[in-house]
Amino acid sequence: MPNSPKLATIRDTSAQDIQIKDSNNHSTRNISIAGGVLVLVLIGWFLFPAIGKLLSSERTISLRQIQTAQVTQGDLQRDIAVQGRVIAAISPTLFAPSNGTVSLKVKAGDQVKQGDVIATIDSPEIESEFAQQKAVLEETELEYRRQEIVIKTALADNQQNIELAAVDFELATKNKDRADLNIKIKVISQVEFEQTQAELKKIALQHKHAIQNAELQKENYEFELQAKKLQLDRQQFVVSELERQVKGLQIISPISGVIGNVLVNEKDAVNRNAAVMTVVDLTAFEVEVNIPETYADDLGVGLKSQITIDDEIFMGELTAISPEVTNGQVSGRIRFEQPVPTGLRQNQRVSTRILIESRDNVVKVQRGSFVETSGGRYVFVIQDDIATKREVQLGARSVSEIEIVSGLQAGEKIIISSVEQYADIQQIYISK
Repeated sequence: MPNSPKLATIRDTSAQDIQIKDSNNHSTRNISIAGGVLVLVLIGWFLFPAIGKLLSSERTISLRQIQTAQVTQGDLQRDIAVQGRVIAAISPTLFAPSNGTVSLKVKAGDQVKQGDVIATIDSPEIESEFAQQKAVLEETELEYRRQEIVIKTALADNQQNIELAAVDFELATKNKDRADLNIKIKVISQVEFEQTQAELKKIALQHKHAIQNAELQKENYEFELQAKKLQLDRQQFVVSELERQVKGLQIISPISGVIGNVLVNEKDAVNRNAAVMTVVDLTAFEVEVNIPETYADDLGVGLKSQITIDDEIFMGELTAISPEVTNGQVSGRIRFEQPVPTGLRQNQRVSTRILIESRDNVVKVQRGSFVETSGGRYVFVIQDDIATKREVQLGARSVSEIEIVSGLQAGEKIIISSVEQYADIQQIYISK
């Protein structure tokens, strides 16, 4: 085969291609890596204290789970907050003065004035006895008057006898003087003279005895008249007492107010001293409170109090404290200092605060349940998200605040909510 011509070949550009390295992507990746490392370093720098705190704490709690308060310094008003009820300070109960049948003049809720007759008791026994004793009194008084007349008559007779004896004595004395003269001139005999002397002595004795008899009879008459007078007075006392009982059959309101409870029905037979009804003075209200016996030693008559009625505060004064403890409580009464608020109702519930004492410039903190759960022995002091257990000594307590005697300073922050579950823990981490 004849030699054929060679085919011409075309070269490609692959021999001219040069591989270029991707320097931009590599630099970007290095920058990203470096930035990530830097961020991790910064995060570690800032989180390291928190991590250290977290690792050093025995428990972690959220800030939302607790209540905190700052310790301050100032005046502390020690007080007690108790519930009370409004009662009538004057609400006498009226009783039946005697056995009998009751007749009511009013009903519950009626307005009455002092001195109004609100009920009567029909007691035939007392009324009959009063009539009888009154008749005996009149008879005794007549007897006393008759005795006065008899005594006056007897005293007049005695006075007459004394005066007649005095006349006879005067006449006998003159006869004796005349006989003395006649015997000297021997006009009369010795016998006549002696008879005249004897007559004088006789009349003198009669005059003397008349005076003595009159005095003795006067004493006797005075004694008899005194006995009659005592008898009359005694009977007068009996009648006066029965008259009082008869008047007492009308039950009279001792105050102006409203009829409270009516305890009997119309025409009921009641016994003496049976309760009939009560009268309430609506112008004199007090507040009755029951105070826990733990505060009993701190209470005293005259303590100022605050009474809250419909969001308005009224000042009062503790006027009475019961010496008896009932169901762990002591009963007391608070009287309003200013005029009694209008619109009060019997047994209305009110809030009261009894102010026991005021302490000046003390370290104090808001009161919380930590007081009861820790027994007042320790608190958790918060600093840099760490709550550390610290022993404290508590002092005076009020409704909203409590005194810190030792262990805390003003400006520190503590947990005031319950710490019962942290009793065995020394340090707590508080997360935001």
